[in-house]
Amino acid sequence: MTQQSVKLKLRQTQQLNQKQQQSLRILHMSSLELAEEVEGWLADNPMLERPEADPADSGAPEPHYSADLPITRKTNSMEESDVWETVADEADFRSGLHAQVCEHPLDEGQAALVHLLIDYLDDQGYLNDSLTDIVENSPLEWMLEEEDLAEALRHLQQFDPAGVGARDLGESLLLQLARQQPSEAVFCAVRLVKHFLPEVGKNSLSPLVRKKFPEYSVATIEAAQALVAALNPFPAYGLAGSGHTEYVDPDVWIRPDPESGEWKVGMFRQAWPQLQLNQEYCELLAEYGGEAPELKQKLSEAKVLLSSLEQRKSTVLRLAEIILEKQADFFSFGAIGLVPLTIKDTAAHLGLAESTVSRAVNQKYLACPQGIFPLRYFFSQAAAYSGSEDSDGISPGAVKAVIESLIAAEDKTKPLSDRAMADRLALQGIVLARRTVAKYREELNFPPAHQRKQKAGS
Repeated sequence: MTQQSVKLKLRQTQQLNQKQQQSLRILHMSSLELAEEVEGWLADNPMLERPEADPADSGAPEPHYSADLPITRKTNSMEESDVWETVADEADFRSGLHAQVCEHPLDEGQAALVHLLIDYLDDQGYLNDSLTDIVENSPLEWMLEEEDLAEALRHLQQFDPAGVGARDLGESLLLQLARQQPSEAVFCAVRLVKHFLPEVGKNSLSPLVRKKFPEYSVATIEAAQALVAALNPFPAYGLAGSGHTEYVDPDVWIRPDPESGEWKVGMFRQAWPQLQLNQEYCELLAEYGGEAPELKQKLSEAKVLLSSLEQRKSTVLRLAEIILEKQADFFSFGAIGLVPLTIKDTAAHLGLAESTVSRAVNQKYLACPQGIFPLRYFFSQAAAYSGSEDSDGISPGAVKAVIESLIAAEDKTKPLSDRAMADRLALQGIVLARRTVAKYREELNFPPAHQRKQKAGS
């Protein structure tokens, strides 16, 4: 006779109510997806209607004033025909990884396997499928071997961004630590990740580590903790997923006021559905509410939907204000003025969850005198650090702008190699590996030096 046992576990979880789930879903949508969603609302809920068009409305963008930033140079007017010619492509981290394959000493077979593994990565850069599962679920004619895939994975884990291709958080952190300059704090950080990862953020960690590894001082342990905390838990965090948007409606704009010279943030009305409660039905419900429970339910649903739309609008506008505040130099000087800006820091500044900010920047676009850009364009980790102690680093966009200027000014008969550009960047305090320079050059669609070379006099 078998015995059955019952075990109870107490655990704390966070449950989102229906209103919160609806709000987050709407926040994640693009303007085109939202427009389709709203059509469904109107067909399903008689308590919603579109407001009548105001004859006095000229269709101009609704102004929304933000931080006062003086114009430091004259900017072009934002004509619709001009901005659509400068729509910026969202970066796809998988495409970037595929492009890096040629930068590594791989034979044809190894390269093919690395390409295969890249396509198995999730949107955060992790490999969630086991190598065994990949082999078993691949066509037999591919004749994959787990040992060969393991070798290809070791190559992939040397790609940028650091930590990509990891199977779990611990492996990703160890891959990132392996690229740090050797030091006692780095060695200690490696041991923390291997033995104390769940406790890394706790203040009581030092006694535990001292007991197991007495050779480390409290100062070294604290430095190692700070080092681990500064690592990126999601290798592809802030990078767009695959897919190319063929048509977009910008959601918000940032432009200088022609009179005051101050920068403003505003929204494009066509990107934000205009809805209101049907007043006629509201009056009927107020009079005969007890006899129409279905209509009362529809009114409750309509209020939730309208509240979600307002919250979406408020969150995106607040994000645009942060972008204007933090990336002020971009709007005056272009990409070279970009500075590192993380979703984590932005979420803390706005008092929101990181996941909320991540949803808010998803498929949202900003129009400015420089063109139309996905909101994600303005968020990035530091690509390099300058020699200044006060520097917070230099964003990938700014680095690309410098590389573009170097190529534009180079001697066409003796074009700069990736190594030479890395050396030039180092002289400006921007320290990058040669392969990182090559990656940025390819993302700018510039061929290598030998293909850019021109004959004298041509």
